[in-house]
Amino acid sequence: MKILTLSLGVSLSFSRFLSQEKALTKIEEIEKVKLNSVEFGLLNCAIGQAGFSGIIPFPTEKQAQSILKLFRNNNYYFSVHAPYRISATTEEESKLKYSKSNLSATLKVTDWLGGHHVTFHAGSFKKKHNNKHVDKVLKSWEKWRQDKGYNAILAPEVGGKYNSFADFFTLVEITGGIDNCLMTWDISHDFARGGKIIDEEGILTRLEKLDEAFDLNPSNRLPMHFSGMVVGKTGEKHHTLLGKGNGVPWELVLSVLKEQNFLSKVNLICESKVPKGEKMSGNAISDALKARRFLESGQIVKKYKGKPGNLHYYFT
Repeated sequence: MKILTLSLGVSLSFSRFLSQEKALTKIEEIEKVKLNSVEFGLLNCAIGQAGFSGIIPFPTEKQAQSILKLFRNNNYYFSVHAPYRISATTEEESKLKYSKSNLSATLKVTDWLGGHHVTFHAGSFKKKHNNKHVDKVLKSWEKWRQDKGYNAILAPEVGGKYNSFADFFTLVEITGGIDNCLMTWDISHDFARGGKIIDEEGILTRLEKLDEAFDLNPSNRLPMHFSGMVVGKTGEKHHTLLGKGNGVPWELVLSVLKEQNFLSKVNLICESKVPKGEKMSGNAISDALKARRFLESGQIVKKYKGKPGNLHYYFT
């Protein structure tokens, strides 16, 4: 497999109900513009009775093999985004067991696809944040993953709301202390919950922490998500297109990654979307191309250009 400096792509929704025709259409769009990374989204899949409470069955191994044949070359960095039904924050044994079942099904699909990692939301807290509990759960899940022989790496994601697990520094500290684990840095989530990524210092501090915590290289890239973001009083409200919403500093972040030779250490997935009910021109693919054009232009942004408005609560 050829190692590329820039790994950039978009998500592709995948489930038992995805038709070959629809999958081929999306893959052809991706290949036409020469993106080289795909995150298969199993967001609404779950273990349980099909059709009950919105449950959609996980793809079969045969489906995974079939969708891989639709790609015209093998020069892709594949990963999977797990369903939202996984929680490492819950202290109820039945819910932890159910989460583990869904994680197991996700890891199977990821291995069938040859995916590098599984991105997942680790859950939220109703009351006080119990990070020690999540640390214990994630460590037990990692041991279980290795015992089961799954190849894909666990990569919990920076949460977008204040009550979600977790902010950047909590997550890098916990996942960095677990062998063979990664984390997913969603810069729009980081921004939405008050992360200080509106200046070079805040971004450089994060890159330093990532280098200390993980062995990042072109074959073991840190998952990174980016998009526009609309922010409310509790943090993330919803994703939107780049340049819309509250002004995620994507150009500044990409500039620092480029200057620090960090692009070969990350896998960039654009999660931009047009919010439901709104009329905008664009999508994840067009925004991914926007990011690539920016990186190829030679332009370097040194200062945050946005106006975060009521986002006055930045921490470190």
